[in-house]
Amino acid sequence: MTMSNAPPLRVENLTIAIDGASVVDGVSFSVAAGEVVALVGESGCGKSLTALALLGLLPGAARIVRGRVMLDEVDLASLPEGKMRHLRGREISIIFQEPTASLDPLATVGSQIAEAYALHHRVSRSEARTKAKEMLVAVGIPDAGRRLGQYPFELSGGMCQRIMIAIALICDPRVLVADEPTTALDVTIQAQILDLMKRLVAERGTGIVFITHDMGVVADIADRVAVMYAGRIAEVAPVDHLFARPCHPYTALLLAAVPRLDLKPKQLLATIEGKVPAAGDFNDGCRFADRCPLAGERCRVETPPLVELGRGHRTACWHADRVAALAGSAA
Repeated sequence: MTMSNAPPLRVENLTIAIDGASVVDGVSFSVAAGEVVALVGESGCGKSLTALALLGLLPGAARIVRGRVMLDEVDLASLPEGKMRHLRGREISIIFQEPTASLDPLATVGSQIAEAYALHHRVSRSEARTKAKEMLVAVGIPDAGRRLGQYPFELSGGMCQRIMIAIALICDPRVLVADEPTTALDVTIQAQILDLMKRLVAERGTGIVFITHDMGVVADIADRVAVMYAGRIAEVAPVDHLFARPCHPYTALLLAAVPRLDLKPKQLLATIEGKVPAAGDFNDGCRFADRCPLAGERCRVETPPLVELGRGHRTACWHADRVAALAGSAA
């Protein structure tokens, strides 16, 4: 694979349609080596479809109609399945949201981890099993030799998620897509998985696309954040800039809805009225306009471009300065 100084993963103007309706529209972002980029937003905003598109795993009704997914100098969006299969798992891998639904209940976890390695390397069965054991140790599973012979139903949810991480990382991919990998876990196990992923990023230099709707998780693990709404990128910024000074109303409202220790007794959390529109029901202008407290007539008829505000902070809002000022006064 041709190497360059550019970020290993670059998503450029990615547009995905289902039955002619665009569900992901013009999404662009990049991930550098050793960087965690969080993709956030409510359910239905297109995060998981974007993740599946990166690995050529879109469901049958969905297809990429425009844009590129560049892994170094290779456009994954244009590769035939045979060539994509050669890269999937070896150069770019994915961790799915629900580990118990992703693992084969009829195969031992050892055989599933070893299979992922053997698919991309000419090794014997014993060599693949040895590598699988090493990965169990790397992801923090004790008594690795015994665990190799166990089935998914014999393990906890946290253990199964570690197995999924082991499968995803066994070929040392340059990019890892993590699609809400901690959503089904309790907070203690969630913290352990996040610490594990941060350690693996530091040790291996893996670039991660971390998809979540949990802003607390974002604050813990991300370097940069891309906020999605109704299939479009609403805002992109370094994580500290985004939390300190959001410049899109949707981002500001998402942050306001995060539980805080300084809330007064009986004080209610902020909410976002309405819901994400379905594909085909999008506004001609800003897709957040119907739910936005700052929306005016221009917002409903003109699509705001994603503009640079400085220091890697970009937003798509006609009222970005006003939102930033309000966020600053509330801080």
